[in-house]
Amino acid sequence: MDEVQDKRTAILETALGLFALKGFDSVGTQEIVDTAGVSKPMLYHYFGHKRGLLDSIISEYGTALFRKIERASEYNHNIVLTLNTITREHVQFGLANQSFIRLKMTLSVSAPDSETYAAYRPLREGLNQCFENLFIAAAQDHGNMKGRHKAYSESFQGMLGIWTLLFLNKELELNNQTLERAVHQFMHGIFS
Repeated sequence: MDEVQDKRTAILETALGLFALKGFDSVGTQEIVDTAGVSKPMLYHYFGHKRGLLDSIISEYGTALFRKIERASEYNHNIVLTLNTITREHVQFGLANQSFIRLKMTLSVSAPDSETYAAYRPLREGLNQCFENLFIAAAQDHGNMKGRHKAYSESFQGMLGIWTLLFLNKELELNNQTLERAVHQFMHGIFS
């Protein structure tokens, strides 16, 4: 990596860590540049402004998460296996990108008219579409699921977030049994 890319990466990773720890609105550009060891003009050169930093974080990390979820959510006529695969991918991504997952959770509960929610909205809509498509396809095999794809998408994403945080916070041990238990619990709502 060259020096220019190193500085850009340092700013991005510093901002991600601070946003995840304190929240986007509680972190100023001065704190970011001081922590990253760069100048404000350098931050503005690479990202334009603080919101540009948030957009870049969501674009880079969110795109990586989206691609994993998009692949994992391809329906193979086995809803339990598909949901287990998605859960494993989400948790593994979360463990490898803890600051981003924590930031994503914070952004997901931002007020709909806020700047942070506007930045998060494209990722949210993309993930919703993946999950809704999965549940629409699964409804062909499980008639009782018809018309419930939006609710299932939101519920499943909530479950993914909570269980991922339980693993990140070391409140549960990550293994096949706990991952399957998470999906099993969710499935009781679908098949009831």
